[in-house]
Amino acid sequence: MMSLTSHDYEEIRQLLARYNFAIDFGDIDSWVQTFTSDGVFRCLGLPDGAPLGGTHEGESALRTYAETHFSISQGRARHWNWNLLIEGNNDSATMKCYLNAYSGGQGDSALFRATGVYRDRLSRTDEGWRFTEREVTIDPA
Repeated sequence: MMSLTSHDYEEIRQLLARYNFAIDFGDIDSWVQTFTSDGVFRCLGLPDGAPLGGTHEGESALRTYAETHFSISQGRARHWNWNLLIEGNNDSATMKCYLNAYSGGQGDSALFRATGVYRDRLSRTDEGWRFTEREVTIDPA
């Protein structure tokens, strides 16, 4: 079994950055491409029926989620992650990291929105590392 290399760790960090910029600025195609074609995004901890909660599986559902997210945030979302704990070997990895979510702006328009924890499963593909499953648990209010 082969350990992850420093290149693998960096590629996974870059995947996370591409994910955040894509969802924040409404680059739907790029966001969907951070997942495998059968990838799953799950958002837990929001009230039942919340438009950004639930489970979204496969490219079509992921695309719909990203479109909904951008229609709500209108380009003002700012996702921040840190304390990335990446573990794995060969062609699979897991990552845990913290989330801080803000609304961009100045003064009163810049609002802190939420904290949470991501728990991820990733796979090495021909196009590089991709999320197979990305789960975020939003902390209680």
